Amino acid sequence: MKQPKQKLGRRFWLLFSGEAASAVGTAASVIALPMVAYQVSGDVRHAGFTSTALSLGIVAARLPAGVLADRYERRTLLLLGNAVGALVLGTLAVLRATGSVHPGALLTAAFLLGAVGSTLAPVENVAVRTFVQADLLPRALALIQSRAALALIVGPLVAGVLLKANAAWVFAADALTYLTAACCAFLLPAKAGPTGKQQPALRAVTEGLRFLWRSPFLRYGALNATVLNLVFNGLLIVVIASCDRTGAGSVAVGVQTACFGAGAVAGSLIAAPVARRLPAGRGIALATAVIALALLGFATVRSTWGAALMLALATAGGPVITVVLSSMQMRITPPRLQGRVHSASGFLSQAVAPLGPTLAGASAHAFGLGPTVTAAAALVVLLAVVGWFTTARRTVTAEARQSLDAQVSAAPSQVSTNAQVSTDAKVSTDEQKARAGEVPAAEAPTVEAGRG
Repeated sequence: MKQPKQKLGRRFWLLFSGEAASAVGTAASVIALPMVAYQVSGDVRHAGFTSTALSLGIVAARLPAGVLADRYERRTLLLLGNAVGALVLGTLAVLRATGSVHPGALLTAAFLLGAVGSTLAPVENVAVRTFVQADLLPRALALIQSRAALALIVGPLVAGVLLKANAAWVFAADALTYLTAACCAFLLPAKAGPTGKQQPALRAVTEGLRFLWRSPFLRYGALNATVLNLVFNGLLIVVIASCDRTGAGSVAVGVQTACFGAGAVAGSLIAAPVARRLPAGRGIALATAVIALALLGFATVRSTWGAALMLALATAGGPVITVVLSSMQMRITPPRLQGRVHSASGFLSQAVAPLGPTLAGASAHAFGLGPTVTAAAALVVLLAVVGWFTTARRTVTAEARQSLDAQVSAAPSQVSTNAQVSTDAKVSTDEQKARAGEVPAAEAPTVEAGRG
């Protein structure tokens, strides 16, 4: 008899829905902020400064955000973070509507919004780890990836429509999405997972970095994300230059750029089955290899639609890697370190990402578009090979994960919402397991703390 499909639960859907609304609003504001900066100043440099301020806010807040996510109550953090976002955007909407916005205000708002988004990311990660049982993590993470991909498609469309009227409407709409996320957070249970002990901030931050660095799997995952973020951030420059060189025009740029989002949506649909059925290391290595082959195809094809297909195939690998990596990262990281390890991985992958467009432009100018994309593909091939050999012997198989999940489900009595790591010996054991790429079984029952 066919088993009924397990549900993710009301708490996950509340969290998901609120952050989905906020993601669409943020994607719209990311377009509106530099456009308004350019309109107000008449200087294209201010548009660049505003986008840079957003990126700086993301990077600056990432590591401290992990400490907050591990130390304080997540529902409160979600409420405060979304309230701050709503306040910033509401103020920006009023300033724009009254004609009193200036470049300095836009820079400040962009930095604050980047910091708010970066702070909320590890908080959501810890909450998902708490609300969703272990065997459903790939499905939950795949939904989050699809949410992000759809937001990148819908958000700019919303921005385009509202900008025709007044940019103030973009900021007002985004403020409303933050308020929606805050309302959803208010409906969550007060205890969204265990909170950690107080310790000096610097020590708390470095503890997450050390845990990540000592695990071969997590270390490779951070390297993988860093390289791929660098490559994909530079692809837009390559697409623009390629279409200009071939005379394909702006329509071709639009078609190929749209395939970034379409490929990400497709990848999010297959990510959960891949995460369930393949060992984590093999899944990441294979998805990385697909990206490399797609980049090689993009470097050789000459038609607009052929290039678009290759770009869609390349971007489809991104969500697969993210879901496989994140689900295993959640399994092998002790609950007390979830936020900091997530933040450490995000910080390392995002810190160099803004260099992608600059490196792509410089390389294309010096060596040409074909050699630039081919070199990027070769780098990704090397990344796939390193991943295969680094993680193949250190990550649990799909069967072992299923066995662990069965043990977790069979032992609900071991669950404690306030479970914490209380002895140095236990921490040492867990870290040794993480270094070997194993799932610390002693930590697994805490996944059930938020099961509905």
